[in-house]
Amino acid sequence: MRIGIDARSLHYEGVGRYIKELIRNLSALDRSNEYIVYFLSEQSLMENAVKQSNFHNTVLQIGIYDLHKQPCLYYRLYRDNLDIFHATDHWIVPFIATCPVVVTVNDVLVMTARKNLSCKVLIYGTIVTRIALSTAKRIIAVSDFARKEVVEMIPRTEKKISVIYHGVGEEFTPHGDSEISVIRKKYQIDKRYILYVGSLKSHKNVPRIIEAFSRLPVSVRQKTDLVIAARLESRFSNVIKLPSLFGIENNVRFAGYVPTRDLPALYSGADAFILPSLTECFGLPIIEAMACGVPVMASKAGAIPEIGGDAGIYFDPESTDDIYHTMLRMLTDEGLRKRLSDMGLERSKNFSWKITAQKILQVYEDVYRQNRILKQERQPVESSPYL
Repeated sequence: MRIGIDARSLHYEGVGRYIKELIRNLSALDRSNEYIVYFLSEQSLMENAVKQSNFHNTVLQIGIYDLHKQPCLYYRLYRDNLDIFHATDHWIVPFIATCPVVVTVNDVLVMTARKNLSCKVLIYGTIVTRIALSTAKRIIAVSDFARKEVVEMIPRTEKKISVIYHGVGEEFTPHGDSEISVIRKKYQIDKRYILYVGSLKSHKNVPRIIEAFSRLPVSVRQKTDLVIAARLESRFSNVIKLPSLFGIENNVRFAGYVPTRDLPALYSGADAFILPSLTECFGLPIIEAMACGVPVMASKAGAIPEIGGDAGIYFDPESTDDIYHTMLRMLTDEGLRKRLSDMGLERSKNFSWKITAQKILQVYEDVYRQNRILKQERQPVESSPYL
């Protein structure tokens, strides 16, 4: 098979991790099929290219939202003579293609977070999502929650959906005091801390954890910081200013973007991890935190309880009071933290990028086989000269 993988979304935190791990694990798993990986820029290619004989790395200079360049994308896929194209981000898909398209659904924001999207983004997202789901030969949903949302949006897609969970990298393990000390110094953390890892987008609900943290008793806040690991951009200035408005600017650390290599030690040093999202189709950071032995508290929204199981404690993401009480309970109950830490370590063993890659490779093989059968059925039967 000649398999094309769209890696143009590598710069996004969640889907970018998915693409990197998929490519890395497929390269370790499969040396017989041929892969063409499409990067958005030469720099992205140089930083992430797989140096293996059956992997070909190339630049596809078509902006991910340039709908007017769809003909160029069609021609490129045709020229590369692909058997399968994997659209790893359902927001970025070829509207038509000369080969079967496999689409991964990483979020269903157009269904579950409509009020948090601008009108422009909502219109674009709804259109491309419907096109992606309707034209895909196979849909990969990253959770059962995502599968149900897709079916609700377009019922006829039900029979072509495969649920394949994300994994957790092997580097996410409990780290020792020396490694944690280095990370603490690098990010200027000198107290115990609650950690959040993600983005500052509105559906991530970060303002509520800042407000909930501000309500903690002074005796608790004197010993505790809230560390927010998220890319800082001017469009999120209202979130960045919140700690000052609540008078807790000395307790909230905006760590900015934290590279993957620093995350395991940053997780390991935390007293607790929090994910307050209003919706998630997976919630990768909770599994990473659990794999590092950190107790997890998260919202009971979207796929989060499905992924975290009984290894976390859950709160109503729209109730600041509930978030506050959950924070307070976590910080003051050492027995709870120990119990959740042990349960989280065990839970995280159910998630593996190697298994994710194996299941996705099986999807490629199934789609390829089905397409060959379909082609054979469409071939005209030659008339016998004896008839």
